[in-house]
Amino acid sequence: MLFIRLAGLFFAFVQITLALRLALPFVEVPPGLADDVPALITITDLWLLPVQAVAERFEVSGVATDLVAVGDAAIDGPDAFEPLVIAAMIFWGLVAWFVLHVLRLIFKPAG
Repeated sequence: MLFIRLAGLFFAFVQITLALRLALPFVEVPPGLADDVPALITITDLWLLPVQAVAERFEVSGVATDLVAVGDAAIDGPDAFEPLVIAAMIFWGLVAWFVLHVLRLIFKPAG
């Protein structure tokens, strides 16, 4: 049961950090939190890597190029909406569902 809870906490952390990155262009960051924005961007860049790798491989009428271009931009804080973040949230949600489902099957109580 501990593995399931730890995995759930990890995936919750991934989704929360991605949601914060998605909200950054729409809110004004308070001066006290401005120093934490580059760390948030660095962490969420790790979560975006699998989606960027897939988007680079598959070209769907120019959408993949736009997603990769937005993801590759070196920025201190996003100034514009990033569709790659929504794709990453969907990807990580599906990964979380699959992993937690498998862990529940493995660690199912006997009886």
